[in-house]
Amino acid sequence: MKSKIIVIGDTPLVTGFGLAGLEDTLIVNDSGFQIALESTIEKKEYGIIVVNEKMFSQIDWRLKKKLDSIAYPVVIPIQDIKNQASNEGEEIKNLIKRALGFDISKK
Repeated sequence: MKSKIIVIGDTPLVTGFGLAGLEDTLIVNDSGFQIALESTIEKKEYGIIVVNEKMFSQIDWRLKKKLDSIAYPVVIPIQDIKNQASNEGEEIKNLIKRALGFDISKK
């Protein structure tokens, strides 16, 4: 089964991915983010969910615990332009490693 990628977040994040050609996107505000994320996790068609990091940091602890315990789908928080991180690549690599069960960068 082929998995899809979806982006859930604010207008700048979703618009950017949409302009890059991603078709599955969902623009939400802070109050609707957690509901959108929870319902998207239940849909087996999505293997990767890209989300706004600021919104993701505000979700309920129970949902965070659930996300930490599952390997599929992979949720990737992306920072907005104002808050760029230097270790973002490492975080994404660790999420992929958790989902696949091995490190794809090792030979």
